[in-house]
Amino acid sequence: MGENMKKIVLIMLILSMLTGCTKNKEQPNDDVDEKREVEQPKQEEEKYIDNNPIGLSFYMYYGQNINRKRLETYQAPFVIGQDLCSLEIYYTKDDVLDINSQKNLWNQYYQNYNNIDNYKIGYKISFTTINNENISKYILSPKDTDEVFNYIQLYLYDDINVQDGAWYSHITEEEYNDNTILTSIKLTGSDYTNQIASDITLEVFTYDADDFDEEGNYRGNSKTSIIISKA
Repeated sequence: MGENMKKIVLIMLILSMLTGCTKNKEQPNDDVDEKREVEQPKQEEEKYIDNNPIGLSFYMYYGQNINRKRLETYQAPFVIGQDLCSLEIYYTKDDVLDINSQKNLWNQYYQNYNNIDNYKIGYKISFTTINNENISKYILSPKDTDEVFNYIQLYLYDDINVQDGAWYSHITEEEYNDNTILTSIKLTGSDYTNQIASDITLEVFTYDADDFDEEGNYRGNSKTSIIISKA
């Protein structure tokens, strides 16, 4: 065998050895789907919008033949066992109401709106004591009055769901239900009323299920207030 032939055989042998040592690349298995974690876009918190159209005000009843007047301030003695005031609510901001029964006036202004049956009436009372304690309480049903009862007695009335001419009293927690309409509120002096150092701020508002924030505070726009100061 010539030298050239030996070199060719040697080269072929080396190439054969190199080819045998080379590993085939692993091919992907098309039958198996890779699980990939897909990051879901975060849903933005739904922006709160209050579409409540109701305007409302506090009114005082002065007598059968006297017009009711809208009140934003009121003065009364803060005396134990003595009524400070009794206030009626109507869905209007008129300064003076026509002479009529409470139920007729309520229905008159209620009918100015459409699709408001899901809204309820609530209150909030706020004041400061002589010990510089700031008291603020939402009143959505009769049981909510318990925490402030020793300072000021609050009585809630449903003046609409009663028979015409029938005597009725304030609503109790047992009587309160989804159909109750808290159309008036009475404030009466209690054991610690003389320890109230500030004016009393009373707010009334209408609300539905989403009108309170995470901390339980009313955030709607259907509200008004009255300042009750010590005479």
